[in-house]
Amino acid sequence: MATLTIRNLPDEVHSALKERAKLNRRSLNQEVIAELEGGSPVEGSQVRMERVMRETDEIRSRAKAFLTSEEIDAARKEGRA
Repeated sequence: MATLTIRNLPDEVHSALKERAKLNRRSLNQEVIAELEGGSPVEGSQVRMERVMRETDEIRSRAKAFLTSEEIDAARKEGRA
Protein backbone atom coordinates (compact mmCIF):
# COMPACT_ATOMS: atom_id res chain seq x y z
CA MET A 1 0.00 0.00 0.00
CA ALA A 2 1.08 3.53 -0.67
CA THR A 3 1.69 6.20 1.94
CA LEU A 4 0.59 9.81 1.66
CA THR A 5 1.89 12.75 3.66
CA ILE A 6 -0.21 15.91 3.85
CA ARG A 7 1.65 19.10 4.67
CA ASN A 8 0.21 22.42 5.86
CA LEU A 9 -3.19 20.99 6.67
CA PRO A 10 -5.24 23.82 8.23
CA ASP A 11 -5.93 23.30 11.93
CA GLU A 12 -9.69 23.57 11.44
CA VAL A 13 -9.65 20.82 8.78
CA HIS A 14 -7.58 18.59 11.05
CA SER A 15 -9.95 19.22 13.97
CA ALA A 16 -13.01 18.49 11.83
CA LEU A 17 -11.48 15.24 10.58
CA LYS A 18 -10.57 14.17 14.11
CA GLU A 19 -14.12 14.89 15.31
CA ARG A 20 -15.68 12.93 12.42
CA ALA A 21 -13.27 10.07 13.06
CA LYS A 22 -14.30 10.00 16.70
CA LEU A 23 -18.01 10.08 15.81
CA ASN A 24 -17.51 7.28 13.28
CA ARG A 25 -15.30 5.28 15.68
CA ARG A 26 -12.42 5.27 13.24
CA SER A 27 -8.81 6.31 13.40
CA LEU A 28 -7.89 9.60 11.77
CA ASN A 29 -6.18 7.65 9.01
CA GLN A 30 -9.29 5.49 8.42
CA GLU A 31 -11.48 8.60 8.34
CA VAL A 32 -9.27 10.29 5.74
CA ILE A 33 -9.34 7.15 3.58
CA ALA A 34 -13.15 6.99 3.89
CA GLU A 35 -13.41 10.63 2.85
CA LEU A 36 -11.08 10.15 -0.10
CA GLU A 37 -12.94 7.06 -1.28
CA GLY A 38 -16.21 8.99 -1.17
CA GLY A 39 -14.88 11.98 -3.13
CA SER A 40 -14.25 15.40 -1.71
CA PRO A 41 -15.98 16.11 1.63
CA VAL A 42 -18.41 18.52 -0.04
CA GLU A 43 -19.14 16.24 -2.99
CA GLY A 44 -19.36 13.21 -0.72
CA SER A 45 -21.82 15.02 1.54
CA GLN A 46 -23.92 16.12 -1.41
CA VAL A 47 -23.99 12.62 -2.87
CA ARG A 48 -24.96 11.14 0.49
CA MET A 49 -27.67 13.77 0.99
CA GLU A 50 -29.12 13.14 -2.46
CA ARG A 51 -29.16 9.39 -1.77
CA VAL A 52 -30.89 9.90 1.58
CA MET A 53 -33.45 12.23 0.00
CA ARG A 54 -34.21 9.67 -2.75
CA GLU A 55 -34.60 6.92 -0.16
CA THR A 56 -36.84 9.14 1.97
CA ASP A 57 -39.02 10.03 -1.01
CA GLU A 58 -39.31 6.35 -1.92
CA ILE A 59 -40.36 5.40 1.62
CA ARG A 60 -42.89 8.24 1.72
CA SER A 61 -44.36 7.15 -1.60
CA ARG A 62 -45.08 3.70 -0.09
CA ALA A 63 -46.78 5.12 3.02
CA LYS A 64 -50.51 4.58 3.01
CA ALA A 65 -51.25 7.41 5.42
CA PHE A 66 -49.49 9.72 7.78
CA LEU A 67 -50.20 9.87 11.50
CA THR A 68 -51.26 13.10 13.13
CA SER A 69 -49.34 14.36 16.14
CA GLU A 70 -52.35 13.42 18.29
CA GLU A 71 -52.23 9.83 17.01
CA ILE A 72 -48.50 9.66 17.71
CA ASP A 73 -49.02 11.01 21.25
CA ALA A 74 -51.80 8.48 21.89
CA ALA A 75 -49.59 5.63 20.66
CA ARG A 76 -46.79 6.75 22.95
CA LYS A 77 -49.14 6.87 25.94
CA GLU A 78 -50.23 3.32 25.12
CA GLY A 79 -46.58 2.24 25.02
CA ARG A 80 -46.50 1.65 21.27
CA ALA A 81 -43.64 4.04 20.55
